Amino acid sequence: MNEKELKQLFISSIRAGHVKSNNIYNQSNDHSIKIDDNSVNFFPSVANAGTDIKIKDEGYFRNFDLVIAVIDRKNNNNANHNIVYDSIESYDEHFNILMRSGILTQFAKAEKCRIDSIRFYPVELKSDDDVLDERLPNQVLNAILTFGRSIIVLDEKHSRRSIQRKIANLIPATIIGYSGKDDYFEVLSVFDKFVTNTIFSIKKRRLARILVQNGISDKIDRVYQCLTNIQALNQKLAFSELYNDDSVTFLKDEIEFLGNLRNLHLYSEKKQIAHLIRETKNNKITDYI
Repeated sequence: MNEKELKQLFISSIRAGHVKSNNIYNQSNDHSIKIDDNSVNFFPSVANAGTDIKIKDEGYFRNFDLVIAVIDRKNNNNANHNIVYDSIESYDEHFNILMRSGILTQFAKAEKCRIDSIRFYPVELKSDDDVLDERLPNQVLNAILTFGRSIIVLDEKHSRRSIQRKIANLIPATIIGYSGKDDYFEVLSVFDKFVTNTIFSIKKRRLARILVQNGISDKIDRVYQCLTNIQALNQKLAFSELYNDDSVTFLKDEIEFLGNLRNLHLYSEKKQIAHLIRETKNNKITDYI
């Protein structure tokens, strides 16, 4: 079938709850597999009470074949606004609200729901008429950078090949394959890492050791928090610029933090470069061997 036909079947499958192994965590003996919807369902269907599904064709500036938004309406009736990090998954979900606040806030206002009730699933479809080539890794990376996760839906022949060649688990994306029967699909592999951080991660213990070695032993926690805040703000700006999205939202505390940066003493790049040159001008090549 072509991509349009595969897309229609997949949308029908989601709405009918026909994605097999949707509760793969409960069915599998491998308990290292975890689903990001509190280990219940990978793709909640319309049959789930209190859950809405919105499907956008050619979503997010036509960068994805589908963008699926899952809204947990039960959260809207929950008066508890306390933030509790009771797991790595819980922290990632809440941290994602800060990092992708522009996309989430805009959608929450349109749907009149709480921002912590939303999950986005960017989907790339590959029919048997399509060739799996070097574009696929770029599409996966694009989805991860934009929404923190990637979903790939394969047609019947591509699904069989991915199983036979055992390549599904090598891709940092959740792979869903078409069964070849009606509108039934199956989760072939689950990539359970929800990406919220950049490749740079500041290790507090290492930073503390470096500061102490350089004569700074006071308020190390505060220094670490400042660097973490700067990293988060840079990251938020990076996400907003992926598609020239000007809807980046800074919180009141973040604006205040940025304002305080104006009072810091700035070092000159030229002076730093000149200092490094002076320190190394008399070094011999044997000093580095």
